[in-house]
This record gives sequence, structure tokens and C-alpha cells, in this order.
Amino acid sequence: MKNNIKYFVTGLFSVLTLCFYSCKEDDEITSEFSLDKEEIAVGENGGIEIVNVGGNVKWQTTTDATWVRVVPSSGVGAASCEIQVDSSVVADFRNAEIQFMAQGLAAPKILKVVQAGYAKGVFVENADQEIVIENSAEYGKRYYDLQMTANTNFSVSVTSEGNWLRYKDKVPAYDYGDRPRTFTQRFEWDINVSEAERTAQITITPAEGEPVVLQVRQKSAPKITDDRAGDSLALLSIYKSMNGMLGWNDGENMMYWDGVELWKATDGVSKNMIGRVKSVTFRLFEIYESLPYQVRYLKTARSITFTGNANTFIKSIKLGPEICELAQYNNLKELTISAYGLTALPDNFKDLGKNLELLDLSSNNFEDGLEVINKANFPKLKVLRLNKINRYDTTKDLSQVEDNDTIGFRWYTGFGEGFESLPAKTNRTFFKNLLQWDTLEELSLTMSLLQGELPSDEEVRNIVGADKVYTWDYISQTFGDTIKLEDAKKYLLANGGAPMVWPKMKSLSLNLSFLTGKLPKWLLYHPYLAYWNPYSMIFQQELSAINSNGDKVGFSNEPTSLSNYSNTGYTEGSYYEVYPGRKPDYEDSGATE
Repeated sequence: MKNNIKYFVTGLFSVLTLCFYSCKEDDEITSEFSLDKEEIAVGENGGIEIVNVGGNVKWQTTTDATWVRVVPSSGVGAASCEIQVDSSVVADFRNAEIQFMAQGLAAPKILKVVQAGYAKGVFVENADQEIVIENSAEYGKRYYDLQMTANTNFSVSVTSEGNWLRYKDKVPAYDYGDRPRTFTQRFEWDINVSEAERTAQITITPAEGEPVVLQVRQKSAPKITDDRAGDSLALLSIYKSMNGMLGWNDGENMMYWDGVELWKATDGVSKNMIGRVKSVTFRLFEIYESLPYQVRYLKTARSITFTGNANTFIKSIKLGPEICELAQYNNLKELTISAYGLTALPDNFKDLGKNLELLDLSSNNFEDGLEVINKANFPKLKVLRLNKINRYDTTKDLSQVEDNDTIGFRWYTGFGEGFESLPAKTNRTFFKNLLQWDTLEELSLTMSLLQGELPSDEEVRNIVGADKVYTWDYISQTFGDTIKLEDAKKYLLANGGAPMVWPKMKSLSLNLSFLTGKLPKWLLYHPYLAYWNPYSMIFQQELSAINSNGDKVGFSNEPTSLSNYSNTGYTEGSYYEVYPGRKPDYEDSGATE
């Protein structure tokens, strides 16, 4: 019995001893729980820092800071923890504490987190580096987008000679607190047409903080030489800039390019002109601005044509001055810019007048500005075409048009009753100026918004001048055997002479306009009337159309035929009775004349 008690006591003592040492070992492991850092510092943009946990016990973390996260936030034993810190939202420093609580540890381990705040200001990456811009780009792509951050209001200014670089965005009002936000600021630039580079400076000034100054450099234009090679480069550059739909093969001789004609030795030009551009036609393109600047290099061209811009009726384009620079070379005689979308001409447009013999501005959208085209500015002009100077083909009732409507060039002959209250935009002098242009040989005004009446002989005499009348010397020299003296006395020489209106006009079109009233004698007995195809190109006005007075357009005394003027109200006889020498051999067929 004693032995049993002895063995029991010995066993109990062993168990208690084991438990004692076991607890002591656990105490020693917990006390070894550790962090390799007590504090971390993070920049204003936030980021991730690594903290190593040592030990062999369960642990977990807690923090009151919403801008700090620990991954993983709990574990057993050693681990590497990511301390994830959001970007700051304040200007000042901010602090946080992360508590690491370990099993069996009376007090938690503390990790301090310190984050810097944002300084007020604007920030541009690589602000010390120069911004380089190409000399040219497609329309709609001539801009530079600047990426920047800011946490305060700021202003933007641009310094550039000639305002070639512009800031067009609205500066945003900053209301996002201290955290910087990213902005994209757009700067628009013009094409550099010079062979020299140019510079500009962008200054961004914050409400708080230091300004940021950026240097900008734009590349120079490619050099276009004054020779055949320069001509080909200019043509290719122009058509490319216009987004041309056809194009030329730059590997092919320029003499084979469609729409391009070169000077030949047989043209009687100087040696340095041979092989250069004589005429060129650009057709089928899409452009939203004036002619490309390279047009100034077509120094030898006698004839230049631009026609066929896409969606012309929606375009509002002011013609630039470059085309007018060609006047100094005295070669350009014919210029056509039709179906382009023009609404205005440059101030130097009249410079072309000293040489031009043909000008065609048909199918454009002018509202005004055509007054510059007159005999004084264009003394050599023989052909003037101003067909369809309006935006829409559907304009039929001018009485419903408001003053501010942009429908095209509205003009008035200056004659006829009831036109006193025409819209302010209506031009009242241009047609009278055309009546005085006695050197024109072709005038085309088809599909115009011209309204009013044609002036009578008495009225037109006051415009052209009482001394501008037909004489027998002029008639005999100009019309020869087709008008004899006895025929001229019926009208041209009667009553001291008929007024000379457009005496050299071989082709005239006034059709599909908004004219009303009587056809005057000076027109019905004009020596060239039969040449004008009058029933189609003069008498026929816009179909089912109404003028500003609410009157149906059309002439009230249109003759049955050139052989029958019985309904005109004039007693001189028909056209062929007055000019029998001009009657064709075939039978007169009335309105087909």
C-alpha cells in the first residue's frame, strides 16, 4: 500500500513538473513576437510598404484609419505584411497606428504610419523638356494635349507671335480638395508655312504655388524649290492636305498626271518655264478650311481650278490670302474655286484683278463680300461666273426667309416697286455695278437669289452713262454685215442711240433666279440676244418661286419667239425683224431659239 502511494505521488509530481516547464516554454515563445519596423513613411501618392512579422503565435491587426490596409490582416507565426496606403487627400501630414495583437501578449505591438500631404500647385511631368510640334497636320488634328495634375485653381496663358498657338479650353474650377486631379489641357496650333522654326511659351499659374513654364517649338515647313520638282511637291502636298479622293502617282512623270498641263516650248514661253505647271485642276476632296498654303508656290500656273468639296452646303470657309500672292508673278489668268463652301474673300483678293481674265466662284455660300469684284479692281476680266451663290437648292419662297437666315447672297436689281423693306442683308448695288461692266464677254448668274426688275432703257441709261450709246462706227466694226445701217436705225441708232449695256457679252445667263416685271428693250433687242439661248438662259426664272414681296417670279412680256414680239408691248418689231441678217437659215421655232 505504501509503495502504491509512493508511485502515485511520484507520477503526480512528474506531471506537474512537465506542465510547469511546458507553460514556461509557451511564455518564452510569445515574448518573441516582433515586427521589423516600428514606423513607416509614405509619400503623398500612397503606395505599399512591407513589414515582416516574427514569432510562432496567432496574431491579427486593427486600425481606425480608413486609408490604410494590412494584407494579410491576421496569421500564425512569421509573415510578410503589405501595408497599403491610399493617396493623400489633404495638404498636411497625416498619421495612423496599426495594432498587432499576438496571442498571449499583454500589450499589442504598434506600427506607426506617417504620410506626407500634397503641396498646393500644378504639376507637369518633364516640364523642363521642350514640347515639339509638327509644322502641319490634318484638319481637326492640329492640337497638343498637355497632361497635368493640380490641386488648386490655375490660369493658363500662351505667348506666341501671330497667335499661332492658342489655349481654347475653359480652365476648370478646382473643387476636389487637396488631392491632385489629372487634367488634359488642349492647345490648338496653326500650320507653319515658313521655312523657319518658331517658338511659343505656355505659362500655367496656380492660385497657390510656383508657376510652370513650358517651352514649345514648331518645326519648319518643308522647303519647296522654285523649279519643276518644287511644282510636283506643291501639287502633291496641296491635294493631300485636301484629303483628295483621286490622287496622283508620285513615281510617275508629272506630264501624265490627270488634270495637270505643263508649259511646252511651242507655247512661246521662256526656257525656265518649260516643263513647269501651266494649269491644274483639283477635284473631289473634303476640306473644312481655305486652300492649302502650298498654292502660293504654283508661280507659273496660268489656270488653277478647285472644284467639288464634299458637303459644300454645310461649309463656311473664308478664302485665305495665299492664292492672291500669285498676282506678283503675272501668270495666273484663270481662277476657279467652285463648290468649295466659301463665305468670304481675303482683303488682298483684288490683287488678282490686274491679271485675271476668268473668275468662277460658282456654287459657294457667300452672304456678302462680292462687291470687291468690279471693273475697277478686275479691268482685264472677260468671264465672270457666279452661278448658284446660295446654300440650298430648295429655297423657293423668299417671303418666308428671315433676316438672319444664312441662305446665300441675297441681292436686288435696284428696280421695281415694293422692295423697300427687303432684309438688311440684301445687297442693292452689286447688280448695278455689273450693268456698268462693259468689257465682260461672259456673265453667268444662274440659280441666284437675285430679285427685282430689270431696268428700263431710261433707267439703265442713268447707270451706264448718257454718253454710252451705240454708234454706227462701233456697230459696223463689231457686227459687220449682220447688222446693216437701215437695221441699226430701227433701234440701236434711234433716239440718239440705245444704251450700251454689256456690248461685248457673248454669253449671258440670268435664269432660275427671282426676277419679275417687264423684259426691257435693251435686252430684247441686244445684238447678241440670239447667242444667249434666251428662252433657257434668260427668260426662264425659278419654277413656282415667290419673291420677298410674295409675288410669283417670272417676266410679264416674254416673247412668243424671236420672230414674234407681239406680246412684248414694243413696236420696233421682233428680234429678227430688227436684225434680219442674224436670222438663221432654218425656220424659227419659237421658244427653242
